[in-house]
Amino acid sequence: MSLCFCASCKKSLLCSVWYLLNLSVINVLFSFFFLQGPFKASAFYPLTSRTRGRDISVFGNPPGKLGYVQSAPGPDKLPGGSYQFFGRRDSYIQFPNRGKLDTRRSSTIIAWIYHEGRAGPIFNYMPNGWGVHLWMVSPRTLFVRYTRRQGRKSTTALASPRIKPRTWQYIAATYDHYTGYAKLYLDSKVIAQRRLGRIRLATNYPVRMGARIGDGRYFRGRISCVMVFDVALNPNQIARRKKRCFRRRLLNFWFV
Repeated sequence: MSLCFCASCKKSLLCSVWYLLNLSVINVLFSFFFLQGPFKASAFYPLTSRTRGRDISVFGNPPGKLGYVQSAPGPDKLPGGSYQFFGRRDSYIQFPNRGKLDTRRSSTIIAWIYHEGRAGPIFNYMPNGWGVHLWMVSPRTLFVRYTRRQGRKSTTALASPRIKPRTWQYIAATYDHYTGYAKLYLDSKVIAQRRLGRIRLATNYPVRMGARIGDGRYFRGRISCVMVFDVALNPNQIARRKKRCFRRRLLNFWFV
C-alpha cells in the first residue's frame, strides 16, 4: 500500500486529523456543559448535624435559623444526615434571602424528603405568605406553585400523588423561563409538567421549611440536601446530583 507524501496530501491529512480532534473536543464540551452542566448551586444546604443550617455553595448565603428540629439519619442511612421536622408551629428552618435565593426567572429546587405527615411546606418563599412554594399537600401528593413576582398572582399548580410515605424520596421542581414549562421530578424522572408561559418568579423573599406562619399545616418528617439553582436543570443534571450529600465518598461541592 503506497502512502501519499506530497505536500498537499500531508496538509489534507493533517487538516482531517485536526478536524476530528476538534470535533471530539466539541462533543465532550457539549456533553459536559449542555447535557450535564457545570451549573453552580445558588444555595446548597446539606442540613446535616455538621453543617446545621449553613450554605456550603460558593456564594456563602447566610445560615438558616433552626427552630424546633432535630438531627436524624439521612438518605445515606448514616446518622446526622438530615433534620427531623415534628409537624408543629415551631418546627421549622428559615433561610434569609440576600439575593442568591432569588432566582427570578428560571429555577430548580432539589431535596431529599422522608414524609411522615399529611401536609406542610418543604420550601416556601415568603414565611407568612405565598411566594413560589413546594409542598406536600397529602401523605402522597407533591405540589408546587410558581407564583408570579408582580402582585404575587397564582399560576396553575403542578401536583403528583406518587410520593411514598416513610421512604426517602429524591425530588425536584423546575421552571424554565425560556420554554415556559414547569416540571416535577421524582428520582430524576418527570412526574408532572405544565406550560405556564414566560413569567417572573416570586422568589424575592426569605424561605421557610416545615411551617408557614399563620397556616395550621406543618411538615412532619425529614428533609436533607436542599439545592437551589437559577436555571432549570434537565433530568440528567438532576440525576448527577442525587448523591451529592452522601458521605460514603469524598465529595466535591464545587460543581453542584
